[in-house]
Amino acid sequence: MKLSPQDKALLITFGGASVLILVFFFLGVKPYQDKIPEAYFEIPVLAEALEPEKEDLPEQTEDRPSSRASQITHQAYDSRALRNESKSLFEEEDEIRKAIEAQQLSSVEALNAENEALLKQHQKELAEALAKKREQTAAQIEAREQARNQKKGNRMSTVSYDLEGRTAIRIPNPVYTCDARGAIVIDITVDANGSITKMDYNKKSSTSSNGCLIDQALEYVESAYFDAASIQVQEGSITFNFQG
Repeated sequence: MKLSPQDKALLITFGGASVLILVFFFLGVKPYQDKIPEAYFEIPVLAEALEPEKEDLPEQTEDRPSSRASQITHQAYDSRALRNESKSLFEEEDEIRKAIEAQQLSSVEALNAENEALLKQHQKELAEALAKKREQTAAQIEAREQARNQKKGNRMSTVSYDLEGRTAIRIPNPVYTCDARGAIVIDITVDANGSITKMDYNKKSSTSSNGCLIDQALEYVESAYFDAASIQVQEGSITFNFQG
């Protein structure tokens, strides 16, 4: 659209007037220039309304110690109850502890009794097995001696022992099979079960040093044994008198 010079002049005039109006408006307005005045109102207090409050004050003051005393009494009761409850709990705990200790002690005693019974049973079985073994050994030696006597036809010799407080359960009688004669002394060491744990040829006490007689004497000592005793180690001797 094409404006005429008159229209342009009108627009310029209108715009300038608008700017001036806005400038004068902002210059004339001051924010917060006038403050709102504060108003105070006095509220009358009635004397009659205050009098009952003054009269009630002593009563409240008198009631306060009573309430406090009641509270203190209540606290004392709770403390006593707490002590009684604590004592009861400790007693109950002590009873439980004693019951547990008694049960443990009973279990230990039962276990010890069971172990002792097993040990006795084991010892009994060992003793029976040892006795059976000795019987078998004695029977074998007896059979061997009888067979030897029947075969060789040699006459018997004598045997003696020196072991204080002990009784010989088994000492084979020596059979004379050597071309020599004399007494052979064998020193022995016996344990509590009666078994011979050590043996040595006693040259000083013997009347012969013949090797055949010594070997036979040692062989007989190996199969000899005595009764049991409380002495753990005991020394003695066995003398074989081989007759020619």
